Amino acid sequence: MKSINFNKTFFLKGIINYHELKYFSGIEIAFLGYSNSGKSSIINCLANNKKLARVSKLPGRTSTINFFNVLSDFRIVDFPGYGYSKINNFTKKLLEKNIFFYLKYRKCLNGIVILSDIRLPMKIYDKMILKILKDSLLPILIILTKSDKVSKKNKIERLLHLRKKLSHLNMNITIFSFSKKNKSDIFFLQNQLSEWYFLYKNK
Repeated sequence: MKSINFNKTFFLKGIINYHELKYFSGIEIAFLGYSNSGKSSIINCLANNKKLARVSKLPGRTSTINFFNVLSDFRIVDFPGYGYSKINNFTKKLLEKNIFFYLKYRKCLNGIVILSDIRLPMKIYDKMILKILKDSLLPILIILTKSDKVSKKNKIERLLHLRKKLSHLNMNITIFSFSKKNKSDIFFLQNQLSEWYFLYKNK
């Protein structure tokens, strides 16, 4: 399958809330997940650029919705990590509104990537995202990050458990584990996003 060259991906802009969203004629793929789930690291792996997305040692530091330009008609949208207990209530509410509005009304949205630490169960915000997307028909990629932190047996068990748990939703969900140390995991992610892009191009 033809794959996009993600190495030319660059940071485009950051916005505070959905009122700043502008019309975009191409496609966007949203990256969502709890703080410290590894979103910045995985975007950097995807683009083979360690400095592309800022990786903070303190979770919850990113407060803007960040746009990364992959191609002229393809962008990655990185939302701030949700669920961080030390951010104030106003910021939490704004984040929830941003996510809800974007997922419900952004016409150029063509796919969702949800990141979840493989060592932890999916939490309330992850389930809220799936509930919002229930009738959208959008493809969803759930990535269980930090798979190098668990044994091969535990990784397989976690994957099977989550696939079984979500099967009743009858949604277009793909689940796989990811370690930034495993090049085949990076290739799989690149190929999956490329597939979404070319499906859009061939419509």
